[in-house]
Amino acid sequence: MIFNLRTAIPQDLDLTYKIKKNVLLEYLELLWGWNEEAQYEFHQEHFNPNNFQIIEFAQTSIGYLETELHTDYLFIYNIMILKPYQQRGIGKMILEDLIKNNTKIELEVLKVNARAILFYQNLAFTIFAEKEDVFCMRFEK
Repeated sequence: MIFNLRTAIPQDLDLTYKIKKNVLLEYLELLWGWNEEAQYEFHQEHFNPNNFQIIEFAQTSIGYLETELHTDYLFIYNIMILKPYQQRGIGKMILEDLIKNNTKIELEVLKVNARAILFYQNLAFTIFAEKEDVFCMRFEK
């Protein structure tokens, strides 16, 4: 499957929010309930186009990758792919590319998202810590 990653622009705020809602709504409802206004405000406050790449397939925006490069590791805030495009290998290809180009990667994953936890474990990420609602995971060469 051929897809493209493009750098986000400020106008992608609403797009990325819609993708986030599509992917995380069920998990966040389980944890805290969904407050549309609060979720949008949180997303707006944390949206930094410099850290976002939009995932495109067949000229359609189907997800986003949010990362931040630190001195000695890459932190993945989110890999969000719309549900109709999940389980097609896109996320795996993105992660494999990140693994190839970084010696250490860290991320947090919701404890209630068993599918995501297994996805990362299958790519050699391990849990190194936990917080109330998330596991902290790491890949290291």
